[in-house]
Amino acid sequence: MSKLLIKVNNLDIFKYPSINKCDGFILAVKDFSYLFGMSFTIDEIKNIKNKYKDKEIFVCANKLIFNSELSDYKTCLTKLDELILSGIIVGDIAGITYNLNTPIILDQMHLNNSYYTINHYYNNNVKGVVLTNDITKEEINEIRENTKAILFKKVFGYPHLSTSNRNLISNYKNKFNISNKSKTYSISENNSNSYYKIFEDDFGCHILGSKPLNLLNINLDVNYKIFDDLFINDILLALDSFINNEVDNYEKIKEKYNTTSGFINEKTIYKVKKDEK
Repeated sequence: MSKLLIKVNNLDIFKYPSINKCDGFILAVKDFSYLFGMSFTIDEIKNIKNKYKDKEIFVCANKLIFNSELSDYKTCLTKLDELILSGIIVGDIAGITYNLNTPIILDQMHLNNSYYTINHYYNNNVKGVVLTNDITKEEINEIRENTKAILFKKVFGYPHLSTSNRNLISNYKNKFNISNKSKTYSISENNSNSYYKIFEDDFGCHILGSKPLNLLNINLDVNYKIFDDLFINDILLALDSFINNEVDNYEKIKEKYNTTSGFINEKTIYKVKKDEK
């Protein structure tokens, strides 16, 4: 039976009564996380951990690190290591070189899709991985059968498409003298009715899918499922349904939030062939 983790994008999430039934939380650490609605200092993370002693607490430091940031990054991870967390989710492989006692979970966005790669990292101090959203159920099953790594998979929320270190929104607004101060925008291809969420933060520009992912009705053989409400309003129906595993609400959620199942039930057409001898 998979456990359910809630990404904390705002403090309102703690006000929902059903939150007491979830298995744990994923918190963003200040200065080293992106794709979250908010982040926390080390002391704030410590306070949340002490308040929710019955929950598994994972802290996300998924930002790719520049050379000039390595010292501060190592200091941050070392301080997190002292908190005795359930895991630290890193996006930069530098995080696996610091001999931390806390289990390291690797989240490389679109790269964790092969048990060969996952096993390589598992044999090099990585206890688990966040699987890419660009993956099918068949491929997840194949990975599960061939790795001992702990598997994490997002089951609700806008999927990540791309990240650029360039300030694309700011540059666009400066070019066309746009004064709008909104933090979130939409972008679409020519003659397309699909609008993708695009936003900018201190690390650059991020583009998310046009529809939230909804895998409530999919039985996935993973250790942890991730619920992410970033940019989604009125989440009570979805939150309660995932926490209580109310699969019958799948269609209601699909209609209310205009969701998609993504690639989960698709067939992989293009795939690297195995070595044939």
